[in-house]
Amino acid sequence: MKPVKRQDGVALVTAILLVAIATMLATKLAWDNRVSMRRTEMILEMEQARLFALGAEAVAIDVLRQDDKAFDNSSEDWAQVTPPVEIGIDENVMGQMQGYMTDAQGRFNLNNLVPAPGGEPSERAVQQFSRMLDILGLDPGIVDAVIDWIDEDTLPRPGGVEDDFYTNQDPPYRAANSYLRSVSELRSIANIDAETYDLLLPHVTALDPTWCGANGVTPININSATAAVIESINEEISSGQAQAWVEERGETGWESFGDITDWPASLQPLVGSEVDVTSNCFELKVLVNVGSSLLSMYSLLDRSGLGDEISTRVRNFGLE
Repeated sequence: MKPVKRQDGVALVTAILLVAIATMLATKLAWDNRVSMRRTEMILEMEQARLFALGAEAVAIDVLRQDDKAFDNSSEDWAQVTPPVEIGIDENVMGQMQGYMTDAQGRFNLNNLVPAPGGEPSERAVQQFSRMLDILGLDPGIVDAVIDWIDEDTLPRPGGVEDDFYTNQDPPYRAANSYLRSVSELRSIANIDAETYDLLLPHVTALDPTWCGANGVTPININSATAAVIESINEEISSGQAQAWVEERGETGWESFGDITDWPASLQPLVGSEVDVTSNCFELKVLVNVGSSLLSMYSLLDRSGLGDEISTRVRNFGLE
């Protein structure tokens, strides 16, 4: 009888092991199924958020079509920041969305430094950027570093660097040798650390010089430019004068340069080519929350085309 008892014990242990294995498999299958369902839900939520963001872009384009192109300032409809709004399908609230536009031409376009691919740097743009760096108390060598990043040659300027510097970084990389596609590229350029980048960010942009109706030089809208950008336009503009103009324009800005108090007659030739009171390019930023998913979208809208044509020059999801 003893061998039979031993066999009964083995059978019991085997049965327990089979039950344990079956329980583990069932738990694993249930978990995998739950993860798969959640992954599907998130994909669906992100796709819904993307479509809502594109809808916001369509609304922004419609607002720009209705705008008076004669002048642009922060009191106009396109510049208003609206509070978050609930979004959903029919009466089913799915989340919230918020979007706002800013003037892309209220800052100095870094690509103005080399206005033509393969061409020489623009002396006027170099002087303006140099003045801006001086106003902000930053390293003047940044001018040459940015030009070397944009120009197509591999010869470093006196204060710049080329591939021999960047390939020695960890990880190694090379200079773009083309226009900046985003202001964030500055973080890859020599002499620009996080602190420098934060100081430059409110005053610079990165637009293709052929966009926004420009002809190699993107004009600055003085109605939305910072005091530092206005002061950098020309050596005749003092810090006090730039600040006085910012205070004078308020939110309504100016409809023409004739409305600006003490605008120097010697700078009148710059009007329309390097400075203006109107803009053609606008930045749209949208934040959409659907369920537990969050999506951000950045679009650059250009209305310099014929008639009511508005082009989306850049559209990034999650990045600027």
